[in-house]
Amino acid sequence: VSVPWLVSHIQQEVVINDETPEEQVERYARIYLIGLVGGFLFPDKSNRWIQGIWLELLTGDWDAIWQKSWGSAVLAGVYRELCTCSKVGAKQAGAAMFILQLWVWEHLPMFAPLDPRPYRRNDDELNFLQNLPYGVKWIGANTNDHQPEHSLLFYRSELDKPWW
Repeated sequence: VSVPWLVSHIQQEVVINDETPEEQVERYARIYLIGLVGGFLFPDKSNRWIQGIWLELLTGDWDAIWQKSWGSAVLAGVYRELCTCSKVGAKQAGAAMFILQLWVWEHLPMFAPLDPRPYRRNDDELNFLQNLPYGVKWIGANTNDHQPEHSLLFYRSELDKPWW
């Protein structure tokens, strides 16, 4: 499935209300899930195609989707891709590398944006955010100009420091 084609279908304005037939709601949910799973959690390196294996998974038994261990599958995909992209001649990495980026920001503070939560203002917002996925705290973080030294030497020296 072509990602641009799928995105164009997802971005169409869809009105779902109490009178929408269940088949149509399920169809829109499956289209969204195929985009989420095939394009975000398990992307290919080109980011233009969704592998057919995800279509098989998501077009089968609706209840079986929720019984899969999606988190461990995504993590295994990231580990596999890290091994693949570390080989000589590799030019790109696929998989859900945002997981690696979030881990790095949490565990290696020298690489993290200065303020991971610029939009938090009060206790109500903090209580609301506690129920959302962990990575949400980094939404809106400034990742472009938080460090003036964007050089390999800077990062090597930071990693060599005993920061624990």
